[in-house]
Amino acid sequence: MLHTLWLGAHGAHIGRGVFFGKDSQFYGHAGINVADGVNCGHRARLESHATEHGQAQLTIGSGTHIGNDFHAGAALRVLIGRNCMLASGCTILDHDHDFSNPFDPHRSRDGVVAAPTVIEDCVFLGERVVILKGVRIGNGSVIGANSVVCHDIPPLTMAAGAPARPLRRWNEVTGIWERLPHDPASANAHRPGARH
Repeated sequence: MLHTLWLGAHGAHIGRGVFFGKDSQFYGHAGINVADGVNCGHRARLESHATEHGQAQLTIGSGTHIGNDFHAGAALRVLIGRNCMLASGCTILDHDHDFSNPFDPHRSRDGVVAAPTVIEDCVFLGERVVILKGVRIGNGSVIGANSVVCHDIPPLTMAAGAPARPLRRWNEVTGIWERLPHDPASANAHRPGARH
């Protein structure tokens, strides 16, 4: 309770009934927006950076529950929807470091390349999932543990892997998760060094 009052006093927008566990860290308070009923475990790190685009926005929708050791970093816009479940150790980012000049490593520390990252409503992320910049994960999707998501995942889709690929899709008529056909060409296209 005191934590959320302190955040609000420093410019963050914090709803009612919000809980953050111990040792949580917050940067760029004015860009942090947390809706009612959000519950976040210990050692969370929420970052909203000020860039040439202005103050980044990091939004967590109502009723979302997040495990320990969560990291979200926004240089433009990170949106986590309502009623999501995020297991421990998840990371959600909307930016990479700028490696456009391999001979200037200091530039990569200060410069970023950003694109909005959106997690829609009712999404489940397993343990230690990483969501990279510019990704949209559709409503009701499930991402398996230790996955790295660098491409959009459609709604009502179960995906896993590094990089994550769709494995099953929810059939709203039968009410079951149906296995998707494996596409070797698609899998090969995401491998490092693959020819296009």
